[in-house]
Amino acid sequence: MSKNDRTGSIRIFLAVCSAQSFAAAAAQLHLSPSAVAKAIARLEARLGVRLLERTTRRLQLTQEGERYLSVCRGALDEIDRVEVELAATRTEPSGLVRISLPPLFGISVIAPALFALADAHPLLSFDMTLKGEKVDFLAHQVDLAVKIGHLPDTSGLTARRLGTQTIVLCASSSYLDRHGTPQSISDLSAHRLVATSSEKGVVPWSIAGPDGGFETWMLPARLLLDGSALTLSAIKADRGIGLLPQWLAAPDLASGALRQVMAGRIESHLPIHVVWPSTPMMLPRLRVTIDAIVAAARHSVISDAGNEMRSA
Repeated sequence: MSKNDRTGSIRIFLAVCSAQSFAAAAAQLHLSPSAVAKAIARLEARLGVRLLERTTRRLQLTQEGERYLSVCRGALDEIDRVEVELAATRTEPSGLVRISLPPLFGISVIAPALFALADAHPLLSFDMTLKGEKVDFLAHQVDLAVKIGHLPDTSGLTARRLGTQTIVLCASSSYLDRHGTPQSISDLSAHRLVATSSEKGVVPWSIAGPDGGFETWMLPARLLLDGSALTLSAIKADRGIGLLPQWLAAPDLASGALRQVMAGRIESHLPIHVVWPSTPMMLPRLRVTIDAIVAAARHSVISDAGNEMRSA
C-alpha cells in the first residue's frame, strides 16, 4: 500500500468513527458506501487487527480500534497545527513582540531598527524592555532577548549569534595632545584612568605585555563609573583614558574626537546573541524581528554578525 493510500484509509477510518456509519461517512467524503467499506477492510488487513465491530444497527470500536483512533486523531491534529503555522508564514507580520534588550546596545543599535520595522508593518507592535540580567522568558513574558556575553544555559532556547563586541582603549584627542599617548602599562599608570565599577570594586583590565601574553592589571583610577554611557561621557570630557565598546566609540573615533590607545593590546571580546524559546515553526512577527536585529548588528561595527544559530 502506498503512503497516499495509507493516509486516505486513515482519513476514511476517522470519518467512519465520527459519523458512526459507513453510509454517512461515504456521503461526507463523496464516496460510495462500498468504497468506504473496502478501505476499512484494507486498513484492517494491513494492521492485522479488527478495528470495528459491525452489526445491522451500529458500528462499535474494538479495543484496538480505540487505541488506533486516538493515535490517528493526535497525528492529524499535529498536521493541522503545522499547516496553520505554515500558512501563517505567508501572511503579513502582525501582533505583539516582547523584547528584552541590553540597555546601551539596545538603545543605540537595536531599537532604531525596530522602530523602522514597526513603520514598515502597521499590524506589528513591540514591547521593549531594557534588562542586563538573565531573562526568564516565562516569568518576564518575553519572546526575544538580546544578550551580550557568554550564554550559560540555552536549554529549550534557540540562539543566533549577532557578532562579537570588541572593547577598545581610548581617550579624547585633546587629552592625548596635552598628556601624551601611553605605550605600556607603566605609561598608563601616569595617566588619569576611567574604570568600571562592580559589586567587587574596580573591574581590572587585561592587557598584553611585552612578551605578548595578557596580564590582569588592577588599575589605579579616580573615576569609577557604572556603564559605558558614563565612561564615554567622561572620556569625551577629557577626564582620562578608558575602555569602550568599539561600536559605541566608532563615530567619535571616525571623526577624530577620540583616538584609540594601545591598539590590539586589550583582551575583551564578548559574543552577542539574540535568543528565543525553541519552537517547531517561526511566526512571521518573530521572523521579521529577528531578521531586523541581525541586520542592525551587521550594519554596526560588530564583527561576524548573524553567522551562527544553535538550539538546545
